[in-house]
Amino acid sequence: MIKKSKSNEGFTLVEVMVASIIFVIFCVFFLNSAIASMRSQQLACDYYKAMTIARNRIQRARTFEYSSLPLLSENQMPVDGDGNITSSGIYKRTTVVAAYTNGTPNLYRVMVQVYYPGARRSSSALPVEMNTLITDKM
Repeated sequence: MIKKSKSNEGFTLVEVMVASIIFVIFCVFFLNSAIASMRSQQLACDYYKAMTIARNRIQRARTFEYSSLPLLSENQMPVDGDGNITSSGIYKRTTVVAAYTNGTPNLYRVMVQVYYPGARRSSSALPVEMNTLITDKM
């Protein structure tokens, strides 16, 4: 009689473990890059909103009467993503209206700073800042 040899088809335990480890390492790197990408996208979105809030505040200042401009001053006012004042706002807006003297009479400098949430959702170290000069002849 002739005995048939059994062929050992399939994977060994060592091969399965090595493949599993490689797969887990790939997944960890992929998830880390996906999380970093989402944080970066959120930071860019928050920066854009802060720029829009500052730009809208400057536009609002241009619609005020010249004598009423100092009424726009505020310090670390919490605002939402649309620039509306709210106690739960994640953006902090500061508006400084000061007389600007460079030889031109009746000139105000309006500076708007908006702090936006940073990568760890705490306030950013550097705010978005916009400046403009407004005269009573506008």
